[in-house]
Amino acid sequence: MTISVVGVDLSKSVFQISLADAKHHVVDRKRLSRTQFHRFLAQTEPVRLVMEACGTSNHWGRTAQSLGHEVKLLHANYVKAYVRRTKTDAADADALILADSDKSLHPIPVKPEEQQALQGLHKIREQWKRARVARICEARALLAEFGISTPAGVRGIGRKLTLVTEQAPMLIQPTLLDLIQEIGELEQRLKRVDQALAAYANSNPDVQALLGIQGIGITIATAFVARVSSIHMFKRGRSFSSWLGLTCREYSSGQTRRLGRITRQGDRYLRTMLIHGARAALMAARRKAANGKELTRLETWAVNTQARVGHNKATVALANKMARIMWAVWTRHDTFNGNDALRFAA
Repeated sequence: MTISVVGVDLSKSVFQISLADAKHHVVDRKRLSRTQFHRFLAQTEPVRLVMEACGTSNHWGRTAQSLGHEVKLLHANYVKAYVRRTKTDAADADALILADSDKSLHPIPVKPEEQQALQGLHKIREQWKRARVARICEARALLAEFGISTPAGVRGIGRKLTLVTEQAPMLIQPTLLDLIQEIGELEQRLKRVDQALAAYANSNPDVQALLGIQGIGITIATAFVARVSSIHMFKRGRSFSSWLGLTCREYSSGQTRRLGRITRQGDRYLRTMLIHGARAALMAARRKAANGKELTRLETWAVNTQARVGHNKATVALANKMARIMWAVWTRHDTFNGNDALRFAA
């Protein structure tokens, strides 16, 4: 029996595989160790490997591709629907075989090492940023217990905290100084990550194209390039915006159509970053309007939308339009200016 499809349930050390023919009939099942699985990939004739897009899936996908296999990564939430009865490793592997037969499920491209490393930079940056905020809040809370008030904001917070720490009791001063030193170390780490992102942005044409959009900076542009394996997976800007969770949730039946709030599906980090960028662009447009400067068509639309529906809704609406503009700029590598908003965001 010729094996055409192999469903692989990944793990750290144990790999459950289901072998199927061209009609997706499971003919054999195996449980392999890490070494045995690598040997299986090297000795097996080229087949289509179906795996969930999860931890280590990109590594094994690249390994399988280098050995001549076709790799298909599927979203775990979509594969879950094909698990029958009790959930086991064997059932998960069989579910991947069934999911492969569903042509409506869009596969996720395997990320190259450089793109995965760029995404890793953003994950580390976000963790360090949260750790810095936690340390700052802890230092402020401890000082507040002794009646010592500290100013808000993170700019120069280490120096400010060092000055007011001298007013705290002697017992806690050394520990507070260690905490403040840790805040400074986290700030230096964040600066080094930002420098690495800036260096990458200078050498990547996709990032340079996205930087031409108002509200899109180096951090946002590199985050999207790191997360989106191929922008050409999306046929239109609306599909890209929907993937980010920025389109309206729909409750429709028969002749009645109801549109609710945004779906909030997809990558939360990308959606949050884009909304922050839209908020900055909206504030910049408001300042231009207040100073009597000429606005572009996109800025005019954003300011009018804010006056009509409020600041927060206008920010999300602008983020939705910016996502569509990003898709157009990214796919065409064209230069964007605010007067082309309707053509780019179609």
